[in-house]
Amino acid sequence: MDKNTHLRILTGLCLSLVLSVICPAAAPLPPEIENPECLGINKEPAHATLMPYANLKEALAAKRHDSSFCLSLNGQWKFYWVPTPDQRPVDFYKTDFDVSGWKEIPVPSNWQVLGYGTPYYRNLGYIFQKDWPRVMSEPPKNYTAYTERNPVGSYRREFEVPKAWQDRRIFLTFDGVDSAFFVWVNGQKVGYSVNSRNAADFDITKYVKPGKNMVAVEVYRFSSGSYLEDQDMWRLSGIYRNVTLWSTPQVHIRDFFIKTDLDEHYKNATLQVTAKVKNYGDKPSQACTLTAALFNIEGKTAAEKVQIAVPGIEPGQEKTVTLTMPVKAPAKWTAETPTLYTTVLTLANGKEEEILSARTGFREIEIKGRLFLVNGVPIKLKGANRHEHWPDSGHYVTEEKMIRDLEILKQGNCNHVRTCHYSDDPRWYELCDEYGIYLVAEANVESHGYGYGRESLSHPKAWEAAHVDRNVANVENFKNHPSVIIWSLGNEAGSGQNFLAALRAIKAIDPDRPTHYERFGIGNDNPADIDSQMYTGVGGVEQIANSTTLTKPFYLCEYAHAMFNSMGSIGEYNDLFDKYPTLLGGAIWEWQDQGLWNNRDPKRQFMAYGGGFGEVPNDHYFIHKGVIFSDRSPKPHYPEMKRAYQWIGIEAEDLAAGKVKIRNKYAFIDLSGFQGHWSLTEDGTEIDRGMFKALNIGPGEEQLLTVPFKTINPKPGAEYFLRVWFVLAKKTLWAKAGFEVAAAQFQVPVIAQTVTMDTAKLDSLTFSEKESQIIVSGKDFSVVFDRTEGTITQLVRDKVNLLADGGGPKMHLWRAPHRNDDMWAYRSWQDYGLDDLKRTVLSTSLNQPQPSVVRIEAVIQATGKRGFSATHSAIYTIYGDGSILVDNAIAPIGRRIPLARMGVRMLLDAKLDQFSYLGRGPMENYSDRKRGFDVGLYSSSVKDQMTPYAKPMECGNHEDVRWAAVGGKRMPTLLAQADGDNMQVSALPYTDEVMTPIEYTVDLPASTSTVLTLAARTLGVGSNGCGPRPLDQYIVWSDPATFSYVLRLLPAGQENLSSAGRLPIPQDRIKPVLGARDMAGLVTLSCAAAGAKIEYAINGTGWQTYTTPFELTSGTVQVRAAVPGQVPYQGMLVFPESPAAKWNIKASSFEPDEGEPIHAIDGEPDTFWHSRYSGGAPSHPHFLIIDFKKPQDITAVIYTPRQDMSNGRLKEYEIYLSNDPENWGQPAFKGQFPPNARRPQTLKLDAPVNARYLKIVALSEVSNQAFASIAEINIETKQ
Repeated sequence: MDKNTHLRILTGLCLSLVLSVICPAAAPLPPEIENPECLGINKEPAHATLMPYANLKEALAAKRHDSSFCLSLNGQWKFYWVPTPDQRPVDFYKTDFDVSGWKEIPVPSNWQVLGYGTPYYRNLGYIFQKDWPRVMSEPPKNYTAYTERNPVGSYRREFEVPKAWQDRRIFLTFDGVDSAFFVWVNGQKVGYSVNSRNAADFDITKYVKPGKNMVAVEVYRFSSGSYLEDQDMWRLSGIYRNVTLWSTPQVHIRDFFIKTDLDEHYKNATLQVTAKVKNYGDKPSQACTLTAALFNIEGKTAAEKVQIAVPGIEPGQEKTVTLTMPVKAPAKWTAETPTLYTTVLTLANGKEEEILSARTGFREIEIKGRLFLVNGVPIKLKGANRHEHWPDSGHYVTEEKMIRDLEILKQGNCNHVRTCHYSDDPRWYELCDEYGIYLVAEANVESHGYGYGRESLSHPKAWEAAHVDRNVANVENFKNHPSVIIWSLGNEAGSGQNFLAALRAIKAIDPDRPTHYERFGIGNDNPADIDSQMYTGVGGVEQIANSTTLTKPFYLCEYAHAMFNSMGSIGEYNDLFDKYPTLLGGAIWEWQDQGLWNNRDPKRQFMAYGGGFGEVPNDHYFIHKGVIFSDRSPKPHYPEMKRAYQWIGIEAEDLAAGKVKIRNKYAFIDLSGFQGHWSLTEDGTEIDRGMFKALNIGPGEEQLLTVPFKTINPKPGAEYFLRVWFVLAKKTLWAKAGFEVAAAQFQVPVIAQTVTMDTAKLDSLTFSEKESQIIVSGKDFSVVFDRTEGTITQLVRDKVNLLADGGGPKMHLWRAPHRNDDMWAYRSWQDYGLDDLKRTVLSTSLNQPQPSVVRIEAVIQATGKRGFSATHSAIYTIYGDGSILVDNAIAPIGRRIPLARMGVRMLLDAKLDQFSYLGRGPMENYSDRKRGFDVGLYSSSVKDQMTPYAKPMECGNHEDVRWAAVGGKRMPTLLAQADGDNMQVSALPYTDEVMTPIEYTVDLPASTSTVLTLAARTLGVGSNGCGPRPLDQYIVWSDPATFSYVLRLLPAGQENLSSAGRLPIPQDRIKPVLGARDMAGLVTLSCAAAGAKIEYAINGTGWQTYTTPFELTSGTVQVRAAVPGQVPYQGMLVFPESPAAKWNIKASSFEPDEGEPIHAIDGEPDTFWHSRYSGGAPSHPHFLIIDFKKPQDITAVIYTPRQDMSNGRLKEYEIYLSNDPENWGQPAFKGQFPPNARRPQTLKLDAPVNARYLKIVALSEVSNQAFASIAEINIETKQ
């Protein structure tokens, strides 16, 4: 493509090269800015990243910016910023314009980062008034762009052209300018460019002069190009990448394309070079010779050089020539073996010659069926989407920062990056070649704000050239990089004809590399080479893997959305990637949090997200969603990713015999480059360790190893874990020798002697009662229980109360939302009042079964909103050694909703600021994000348990905790020990109530307590910020549950916490009875004690032996359970009025755990009945039958559609009224409901109808789907 093809002009719009000089005073908006078909003026056609070198030594070094023919214009420029184009200094480009009073700005940089104008964060949507092709239309007055309508930055600097460049061509290259710009040299207008993410080259030979020269650049924040740059990122402006001056001979290798083709055995290769040689001079050129030579990375010749004659070329014209070079058995490039060679091209014409070079990797990409092959071997992509962003510099990313990203990526077992959603800095691709990263190289196209339908910019002809141009630039710039294995056409921009045109343009340049574009979808209608989706759930991915109709590899281009505390189930995804050859792999969204430092108030500096600079509109929290934090420190997501992605599989085979299976998941290398280690721990303390002999397990192979640990003599109560891990045997580019790359931990089965606790030998206890208090005293400790609070109010050890005011154990079911919970669970916590449960003490009792034991029982009713409540039965058994055994039974009543946890919370003295535990750590972990965290002995300050998310939220959870202790300097220690199943524990300096409303962590107040939370189960984190909620096995539903723990009061200075954490726990009591009522009003009682006799009494009536569920519409149920030889249990359950008490209802079918029929009459429009859709969905008709229990004089029927979405909403319907459920007669109503209705639909009768039964029949659904849903059915009756 020559320079003229860049100029697609609406009539008369791009005349302005001359007019803007003639009429500067008017300061009109240059017409190019709002012309989507004007892609550039006087720009060179896109080409491969290249640089001429003065000699072979420079060429072999291949450091473009160190070439003798390269001059960097980075550095300090004079700068002037204005908020609107009409305020810009129009004549600033003139050589006599005085800029001495201007400020200076470093280039590269984003001007907002330096305090000029306002940074915006948007996920999708435009920050100016959406009105293509215009960007100056008036936005709403609350928009920041109302006053900053289209900021303009004017840049100037001087430079000198080296004398050695005389008589050569001189080019000026801007690697990245956001969003569009004009450039002048020495007062003469050179050209214009739009497309902020690809290099813009200008031939400025005729504009420069010997000695000093001046370049001026006028940068516009918004342009037509902004419509295609609606990416999920901070919207920043300016010259943010390198600015370079470089020189070539008059006859110049303008472009070249290096291809490598391997033979059928993937051994020998053919190197093909296609070069475009252009004559930039004003005279015909002489014939010349193009030579290609290949060198290894040490600079030694790797193949016999080849050459071809280039005929004479007319001025301004170019010739294309192709050379081929046979290469015998070159080392192959893969992400595992990133071996590079250097191809050197020499264009000789008498005395004058030009030398170019490029790193070359020999690799071949193929798709065979649904397999994606590199060098004939199927591969997996395990990586992340990476934006170019750093918190201190915005979109300006230095080489050092790029290398830091690559080191962390490789150390985290990533072999893949998707360049979301634009072309990256050219240096990034070179570094990915060196470090070994498979790139999905994406073009700078996203118009998400116009959606995917008819409004999408993928359809209008006026936008075709821009879609094509950006894809062509992406391919041309980076086609010589072996790291680029897939071209991606863009992101979230519709799938219209403009993308088909771009696809044809890509294939015309590079027919060999596969193509990808997620909006093309999957299946036969996808014109790209790879099927792709984003945020598909685990089950959906497995269905795709097993599909018998799909024919292409499947790539999950975005998944495991990592916003704040999230990224659940990445392990399950990668289990599927490893299992199914049809799955190519995926890229996490996204690599790093895109926080941006707001330093504008020195007294309050913070890592901003959307709105952090007061910008309107913004998308708030959505910018913080990385595997690592903005500053590149690891989030808890990182070790989880590393473990899920690891390329050495370690599986238990026979742990008692020490046998483990090692599987090499690498595609190209054996395991001889790694050293295996193992260790054995007892309650987190290492007791044995060793190394494996050198392994030589080939790619895809397995080997059984025996770990020679010593025979274990188990201690009572202790647990033993075997850890196996592998480290680098030698230093690599990205890590030192000894760096751990893979690990696994397994619990070793042991049989230890059981030790029981003889409570009779413990010190005696005394108790007293004073008003509402029960005071239990023992040696060096006391416990105060308050009957009005229904819990402990003081835990005193050595005269120190460990509890904060009101800090005794209380049921706790919610959490400060993770901003992923918002999408599905947090609304329920608010709607049903979980964040503000009102506690009522129903009963307390006290007894002393023996001198060393005091038992206090409490039943608390916690009432929320909209019919939700929970009965919490807690039994505190206090022993003479200062331990308190707490048995809990929690029985929620009302709609079945997800809980954040099933547990209790304690508020401790803030001086208890040190936390130790035996569980998973050291970083926070959750049920669906715990693979990367081994069970061990960990300790830290309570303050450091706060994971440093920019927004305060619940954090710091630890799974599978055996015991946890909180202590402080010269303070006693409170140790909590799990009884039975492991606990999930956190110790934080803030409550959920404090954290929830606060926007930024920097604004948290001083801590007033240490918040200790003990839970039987904790809700997984999922990735519902943009993706699936937690998998079902990681959801904590509001089902009845029991759990127990022990509190131990330890003296100050006790060091051996592990021994206290495995002390025996008395098992001579019956744990609480659980009670649950289903939607039909049937109550079920259960007890964990085998053979327990359960008895109950309803509303104070006589006791009955429980044998089968019983019906209860409302009331109190006293329960007791007994087993001979054990302390009996007695408690209470409270059941408010059931929806079933009003009417009865049944359905043709329903979806369990979501769409029960009772939801249609529960008075809650946010719940709904849904016909069954899992396990084989029945088709229409579907029906509900309601029994009003007695005849009603019905005057109207009210149907409320499902509220959260349209799925299942009724279209065609019939409603029957009758006193005989076997004989319905003619429908009282029939017709169609409005397709988009959310409001209740009232159907009035002409006259009252006496009926006991109502039947509503769903005949069809608004979107012609096979199922039905109803939020509410109600009636009006004659008064």
